[in-house]
Amino acid sequence: MRRAFAALLVVGVLALTVGLVVSRPERPRVAIAAATKKQAVSPYERAVAALDVQSQALLAGDEAGWLAVVDAPLKARYRNMFRSLRALDVTSFVYKPGVGQPVKGNAAAVVFRAEVFYCLGPDMCPAAQGSEWQGPPHIEQRLTMRPVGGQYVIGVAAAGTDEDPRRPAPWESGELVALRGTRVTLFAAPAERRYLTRVLPVAEAAAKVDDRFAALIGTPQSRYRIYLAGEAQWRKWYGGNQDDWAIGLAVPLNMHGIDVMLRMKELDDDPLMLRVALQHELGHVVTLSGAYRADAAEDTWLSEGIAEYIGWSPASAARTLRRDSVRWQLRRKAMTTMIPEQPRPSAPARAGDAFYGLSHLAVDCMAKTYGERKLLTFVRLVLTQDNELDQAAGDAYGVPFATVDRACVKWTRQQML
Repeated sequence: MRRAFAALLVVGVLALTVGLVVSRPERPRVAIAAATKKQAVSPYERAVAALDVQSQALLAGDEAGWLAVVDAPLKARYRNMFRSLRALDVTSFVYKPGVGQPVKGNAAAVVFRAEVFYCLGPDMCPAAQGSEWQGPPHIEQRLTMRPVGGQYVIGVAAAGTDEDPRRPAPWESGELVALRGTRVTLFAAPAERRYLTRVLPVAEAAAKVDDRFAALIGTPQSRYRIYLAGEAQWRKWYGGNQDDWAIGLAVPLNMHGIDVMLRMKELDDDPLMLRVALQHELGHVVTLSGAYRADAAEDTWLSEGIAEYIGWSPASAARTLRRDSVRWQLRRKAMTTMIPEQPRPSAPARAGDAFYGLSHLAVDCMAKTYGERKLLTFVRLVLTQDNELDQAAGDAYGVPFATVDRACVKWTRQQML
């Protein structure tokens, strides 16, 4: 029997056309002295000035300048970080240091908490910002810096005390190899590089499907970022995922930036599910970009339903591999609403499969009853503008949500006969 498929959306707790090597552009090195308008005096001031220079070096494509602010034991780690961030089209990388403290036994050294705010590509950080969720994503570090040859360098870079469930980000977690297509960039650990050339054409085709929906909903993407994870990375990147049944994640980093990660162990020998998983997860990207809230758990049925609708496109909900699980669920419990009950963590995998199938049926019903454009208006109003279901149904369909609900319960039962 085919393994039940489920693509988990983590939104939460706040859930080279050719070649595999990330290129290193040859650009002028950033001069260390250029970062300061006045002579830094204290160890803390000199350390912060060095970080400013390092940020400038990253954006200028100056790997040597970036590494000049790193002590020898950390150079390999920071070299990987530099190349990963450059492949990710980094557009901003800003250190915001906290209060400096002395280091016992070394009067010239300083330790402090530092937040790193970063932007990848042109979409993630638009000029207008309001809430923290609208601003650039960030990580927290605890840095220890000391002078080496007259230059302050990072000697220790530890994780900060902030318990961010989305850390570590793949770009801060070791070496990555990248493969760049027309619409997507794929990333993987070196051990998984074999997947890159195999997945790229499938991902490019999936991106074209999702681009159509993005145009309809008003969330065009300049480029999609997709990480192909081996089991070690699946359990580590973005906080790690421990669900045995999950094969894909869409990870919102801020209001406009969503990364996708695929569990390649479960997709390696299944071309159909690879295509569906890619379209599904990129579907989350285009339907949740610009969402006013970080946590869409209340409307998981809709966020997963529209992702399923896009993922299985052009197949209808009644024709997908989830239909047997849906029938199983309907035999267990009478259907009184189109909104399926989200299964508990202890529920069998088949219950999760049925939840995704019923969510897809609900969305498919609205598309067939009111048309795809009106459906996507409804989705936008609920998922990105946080409207109540009844208000969104009235604005998108011209009827109360109760009317939509009754019609789709009847329609779903008919599909499952």
